[in-house]
Amino acid sequence: MTRIRIQHNPPPEAAEPDARQQIKPLSHHEILSLMGPFTKAGRHADLTASQRADRRLAFKTVTHAPSDELPIRLTETLHLEVPESGPLTLVRSVQDDSGLISTVTAKGEDAGLLLERVEAVPVRRQFGLHVGVPVARSYLIEGSEGGKDGGGWSTRVLITDAKTRLRGINLDFKADRFVGHAVDLRLTTDAGTKLLIPEDLTAVIGWRWRPLREFVSLWRGSIRVESKEPRRTADIEHKIGRTITHLARTLDRPPADFHPRFHKARWRVSFQRGIPLGIGLLLVALTPAIRWIDMADDSILKMLIFHAPPFMLAAMFMMREMPRIEIPPIPRPLKNATWLAEVAEKGGKSRLQPATADAGER
Repeated sequence: MTRIRIQHNPPPEAAEPDARQQIKPLSHHEILSLMGPFTKAGRHADLTASQRADRRLAFKTVTHAPSDELPIRLTETLHLEVPESGPLTLVRSVQDDSGLISTVTAKGEDAGLLLERVEAVPVRRQFGLHVGVPVARSYLIEGSEGGKDGGGWSTRVLITDAKTRLRGINLDFKADRFVGHAVDLRLTTDAGTKLLIPEDLTAVIGWRWRPLREFVSLWRGSIRVESKEPRRTADIEHKIGRTITHLARTLDRPPADFHPRFHKARWRVSFQRGIPLGIGLLLVALTPAIRWIDMADDSILKMLIFHAPPFMLAAMFMMREMPRIEIPPIPRPLKNATWLAEVAEKGGKSRLQPATADAGER
């Protein structure tokens, strides 16, 4: 007898848009419960700028007049992010008249403690001034319960990034919080312009400045800094200042002056770039000499020689940055007349204007 099995698979019900969980807006009761420490410190809520639906509470702006230490006007804004669950986030943003913005961010459960930690960082620390060029520095406040003495709350202020605009060039410094990582430097320009700079523009400052590499729309380099706090943040601030000062003084002069001024430093950079290639060629040259070395079968030297490749591979991955094997370029005078050139569109392709078509030596 034939048996017939009938199976019913109904289609899944479509979820209604209102069925998904909605974020609960910030209520007046929650706002009042958070306002105590802010009101005591003279901070007043700006309900117009606040976004209750996103649970974001804003405070009225404060203007800081120029001073002898920092002769630029700063506008300070403060906002508190209040998630339904998890720590609070307090962010203080400081902006100058040119549009540069820096932030100080702190996270925790107590709004009063967050305000104390943020206000412990001077507002004027968020902006530096190097040879007349303002730089906006952003920080993250990290805290942990207990210190070496086993009690209290220890905090540290870590720099995360810095931004400035110099002679038509945007500079972005990205400081990763991971131990040992170098500071990432990026140079960009406005649309319609192109940078005509050599790869060793910043590397001539010192050994810790790596050569720049040109990508599609930016130039990118790195700066080696101290690997551990508290020296790391101070070292990053110092090297950012040196970089801005060097670029300001270099870009104020024509490109033709770059080679004569940094002739010895450019040759040092070429030597530094050739070190990885030189080590590789030296190892290749010494390899045939192994057969003339009389070693016992149980010799440690013999073991090290035959296991050198994996040891070297492991050492490369443990380095702060991967070495770049290349033939170092010979420093030559720059041929371009300006550091920036206008880019014109022709036939769907961009090209340099004839007046600045000669690019500098890379």
